[in-house]
Amino acid sequence: MMAGMKTDDHGAHGIYEASFRKAADLLKNGDHALICAATGARLDGDRVFVPFFTDEISIGLRDAGFDPPSLSSYEQILVLHYLTTLGGSETKGDYVSFKNLPGASFYESTYRRRGPERILALLGDRPGFLIEAAGRLGGERAGYGDVSARIRVFPRVEAVVVLFKGDEEFPPEANILYKDDIVNFLPLEDVAVLSGLVAGRLKRALHG
Repeated sequence: MMAGMKTDDHGAHGIYEASFRKAADLLKNGDHALICAATGARLDGDRVFVPFFTDEISIGLRDAGFDPPSLSSYEQILVLHYLTTLGGSETKGDYVSFKNLPGASFYESTYRRRGPERILALLGDRPGFLIEAAGRLGGERAGYGDVSARIRVFPRVEAVVVLFKGDEEFPPEANILYKDDIVNFLPLEDVAVLSGLVAGRLKRALHG
């Protein structure tokens, strides 16, 4: 097992390890100047540094060791995929719902379950707390729905959490918007995973 890989996801070690190893090898053998220019990361010696939410993560190119080492396995893989996906799809730079990303229908239910449904359960009856929680993640108010907040995940990836209060005809609703160019930085499955991370970090931020 590679030095940087955590083993905290019981029953899925083999899948995570294979994904981790593949992405770590791509980073190790990649064009590091190109990677940093495309993703907003920086290279210092034999380590790559990249902001992730409110932290700066560094990854060793020799051993794929993460610092800080507290990220979960899927967070580590997400960071590696961000640094190595480097897609070239033409996009408009618009914020869109997950379902509007090309090919996203297969992961729509996973996205809804991990992200918007958890956010709705957390904030649906108190949407004003979204701004407070997002602020603790370095986020700021945005201009969508009834209440929304923009949270920077990576230098080139933002998540916009949107809440609709609902009324007599429609129930409250939550959504997460991403710029359509996210497909050049993360596979769609990872975007669904990221939605769960956004929900989880909002929950932790809200509870201090």
